[in-house]
Amino acid sequence: MGIRETKEVRKGKFSSDLVMELYADLLSDLWEIVSALIGEPTLAQLFLLSIRKLGDKYPFLTLLGVSEEGLDLGNAKEACRTLSPQEIHRGFHSLVNHLFHLFSILAEGVISRELFPKVFPKIREAERIVFQK
Repeated sequence: MGIRETKEVRKGKFSSDLVMELYADLLSDLWEIVSALIGEPTLAQLFLLSIRKLGDKYPFLTLLGVSEEGLDLGNAKEACRTLSPQEIHRGFHSLVNHLFHLFSILAEGVISRELFPKVFPKIREAERIVFQK
């Protein structure tokens, strides 16, 4: 029984790390595309607004480092090691959804159309990992 529990813990940690890496890549792509369209200072403020809004529900998001130079996921990655893949997915998916909402308000869908082809497949991959049976 102890060996099975150890394998399940490892599988969970592997899945959590994998989901975290998918969202790290997704956020990196998002930053690269959107910062070219609206600039780093504006994008940093939109990230901070989104994190502030979602931070009570998903406290690990408050550990994301945001500056005009980009995102620092180091502290968040460390904190996510203790979370389930589902919780990581819910938090980052909420962050991405909120950012898309702000982008739509700001640019009437222009930014979202640029991002969708890169972001959607990564979110689907995260969902596949999190909800696999």
